[in-house]
Amino acid sequence: MKILLTNGTDIFAGGEDYVRILAHYLRARGHQVWVSALPGHLLLEKCAAAGIPTVPIAYQGMNRVWAVSRELRSHLALLGIDIVHSNANYDRTCAALASVRLHTRHVAGIHSTHSIQHNITHWLRNRYGTAHFITDADAGRDVLMREDHISGERITTVPIGIEDEAPAFRREMRVRTRGRLGVGDDVVVIGNVARLVPFKGHRHLLEAVARVVKDEPLVLFPIIGDGELLQDLQQRARTLGIESVVRFLGFQDHLEEWYPAFDIYTHSSLELAAEMFPIAILRALAAGLPVVCTRVGGIAMMVEEGKSGHLVPPEEPARLAGALLGVIRDPVRRQAMGAASEELFRRRFHASAMAENVERVYRRVLEKA
Repeated sequence: MKILLTNGTDIFAGGEDYVRILAHYLRARGHQVWVSALPGHLLLEKCAAAGIPTVPIAYQGMNRVWAVSRELRSHLALLGIDIVHSNANYDRTCAALASVRLHTRHVAGIHSTHSIQHNITHWLRNRYGTAHFITDADAGRDVLMREDHISGERITTVPIGIEDEAPAFRREMRVRTRGRLGVGDDVVVIGNVARLVPFKGHRHLLEAVARVVKDEPLVLFPIIGDGELLQDLQQRARTLGIESVVRFLGFQDHLEEWYPAFDIYTHSSLELAAEMFPIAILRALAAGLPVVCTRVGGIAMMVEEGKSGHLVPPEEPARLAGALLGVIRDPVRRQAMGAASEELFRRRFHASAMAENVERVYRRVLEKA
């Protein structure tokens, strides 16, 4: 198949990394794959470095949707694209318009638990311009059916998959990165990787950290990510008196170097927000880490309660702190939970399985064309 993966955002987070990983593994399965994003986007840089051909398109400006769609359409026709797989709202609309009366079929990737239908254009796009929808978790499928009235027959859940790293590399990175953090083996490092935006729940995470530190002072909480709340969260950490154990590290490109330095991974997303299937947690599984996080979206698929980690209700810092303390205080339990996380990753969430399942969706869509 000839496949074009699109993403029209101006950030690089889980949804953008999904496109990169999927492109790589679809190519490994013998398909011709291109990736389209904003000119100069880090996604295009990473794809080009990996030998994946790119199609820069300026997916910006509500008054430019038709012009951008025409530009995308010209690429679909020129490249003979069979499947255009969109992954964000703007390029989703453009892909729907661009594929009209071409042999190209449009598949929409949905990576949040928000409604995707806010106006008549969205309704037409979803009803007539999209052959199929792929969601990361059943929570997203439920929203599409309940709020957007899309038939379940047009929706397939395919959990995100990621790559893994060799054990020797992880051991090397653990020593090197903990050296950068300036911590010894006696310090329990609890990592968090998430954009600093409201629905990630960092304010509640900081409240939990304050409770943890009262009982277990030999801890460090690196928070990787940037966003609008940085200054507010830094001030909150100072107010709580925990600035010495919380490190705001900003955006980090090479996350594979950071996860091995963690002993535990935590995530504090809120309910009824955009979270569906955070790739950050998958990276924790692949790194063999216990995971303590909130039960929202599709996260429950990624944690086996009591075996590989703990799930707690959102917006309850005391519950989050209690779960973290239980894992912090028991090194043997941490090791067992980490092994269970890695086993779950290999069984369900490797990128090769994701690509195979996405390919099946594409083939079904083309068979119905």
